[in-house]
Amino acid sequence: MTEKLVSIIIPCYNYAHYLPETLNNILELTYANWECILVNDGSKDNTEEVARGFLAKDARFRYVYQQNQGLSAARNTGITNSKGAYIQFLDADDMLDKDKIALQSKYLDEHPAVDIVYGDFRYFHTDDPAQKLRGRNKEEHPQDHLKGSGKGREMLQRFSRDNFMPVSAPLVRRSIIDKTGLFDTGYTSYEDWQYWFRASLNDAAFDYVPVKGTETYIRFGHASMMGNTPKMVANGIRLRKFMMPYLHGRLKLYNRYRLLKLQLRTLFKK
Repeated sequence: MTEKLVSIIIPCYNYAHYLPETLNNILELTYANWECILVNDGSKDNTEEVARGFLAKDARFRYVYQQNQGLSAARNTGITNSKGAYIQFLDADDMLDKDKIALQSKYLDEHPAVDIVYGDFRYFHTDDPAQKLRGRNKEEHPQDHLKGSGKGREMLQRFSRDNFMPVSAPLVRRSIIDKTGLFDTGYTSYEDWQYWFRASLNDAAFDYVPVKGTETYIRFGHASMMGNTPKMVANGIRLRKFMMPYLHGRLKLYNRYRLLKLQLRTLFKK
């Protein structure tokens, strides 16, 4: 079977010091038929210089510059400039197992009814990238119990409780992206969580296949957007309000409870 083109979309904003490690990781993938779209979202560091160095090494890298518009807009630019049948999202400081795309693209090839396949993820500290951890504190990720396969209402229930996978965990069929649309640029965090919820509204079929070699690796121990608690709380409140009309009964009560907790958290942060 001919390998389908996979589009790897990497938004870049002032992460030039991590970008070479991430892009060298892409070059080590066992899957060959990929394009990697680097979207420079108005970086003020030497992101362009680093990106163009990799463009000179391998024609599969592509580079797009835009004025700073935020993470969601950068991912959208990557989507609209991509050509792949499958989409792999990746942050500019994170990495993939070398076999991830090979294994997950094969799975999508063999399971045409599946829209999104995802595996596990591990953390690595920026000072010790070789050590892979189940959690930032060497503990199991608290949302692991939500992982599973399903579609429609079943996945709405899972995603209404929490976001149990980072944006780079799944490989996504382009047809469900065409159906779901682009990321909501109004979110400066939790934009991927909102996107998976919307995909579930569009009856996306998710398969959780945690086989060895399908992991994505998430960096921690450095300054990142995740440390901006007030903005994250505000987006969490907005997301819960977005979800509420689509939920019923206990789930709606649960989300009202979570919304109240987020609102109280915001008040006490002031």
